[in-house]
Amino acid sequence: MKFKDYNEKTFMVKKLRGKKVKDLNPDTIRMKTYKRTDYVKTDIPMERRTLKNLPRYADKKPKVHFRDWIGLKMDHKAGCSVGKAESDGKWYGYSHRAIAGFGVGDVVKADTCGNTKGEYTIKNDIEARQTAINFAKDVS
Repeated sequence: MKFKDYNEKTFMVKKLRGKKVKDLNPDTIRMKTYKRTDYVKTDIPMERRTLKNLPRYADKKPKVHFRDWIGLKMDHKAGCSVGKAESDGKWYGYSHRAIAGFGVGDVVKADTCGNTKGEYTIKNDIEARQTAINFAKDVS
């Protein structure tokens, strides 16, 4: 696959499952199975990517990891699965059960997981991050 053949409106996203390729190991002179990274070609720019237009196989399983699709930058200091997306600027909290995005101006309802304040509107980025942390800890 040549990357230079793609124009500026085509984007590459790393696939969830790479291909396994058999090749000769130069150290042992034996055949070995190597994992090769494979990519999905898409024309959807980062700003328009959502969880609803995540590329899927025919059996409805995702082709790419949602973190790579929406450009989620992990916050390792949070102590749970939280990150900020490049696609929409929201903070996402997630676990194996659920995922939710929180941004400035979003209304957090009283029945949202991790919400102890009642209904309120997110005013700044710090508050959005803390809401995502609370959500991720509650659904984990």
